[in-house]
Amino acid sequence: MNAKEIHVGKLLKEACSQSNYKYAEIAELAGISRQTLNGWFKKPDLYVKDLFTISQVLGRDLVALFTQPTEEEQRTKVVLQIEIDKSKSNEVLQYIKDKNLYEILKSNT
Repeated sequence: MNAKEIHVGKLLKEACSQSNYKYAEIAELAGISRQTLNGWFKKPDLYVKDLFTISQVLGRDLVALFTQPTEEEQRTKVVLQIEIDKSKSNEVLQYIKDKNLYEILKSNT
C-alpha cells in the first residue's frame, strides 16, 4: 500500500456516507462541529485519534483501512502456458479440473 495514494478525508467521508447517521449526528456524537467534520473530509491526512473517534461513533474500525492490504494487493497474477501434444490435451485438462492447481504446480517444482 502506498500512503501517498490515500486521501484519508475521502475515505472518512465515504465511511460516514455509508453509515445510518447524518453528518450532523456523527459530528455531535464525536463531540465536534459539523464544520470540523466537513473540514476533515477535505484533508488528505488526519490524526489517528480523530479517525479513532469517528470509528467509535460509526462502530467501524476505520484505522484498519490503512493496516490491511487491499483486495488487489492480496492477489497475484500468474500466467501459465503449457505446451503439450494434442493427444494429451483432454487428459491434462481433466487433471487440472480434478486437482487443485496449487497441487499441480507444487508437485512439478
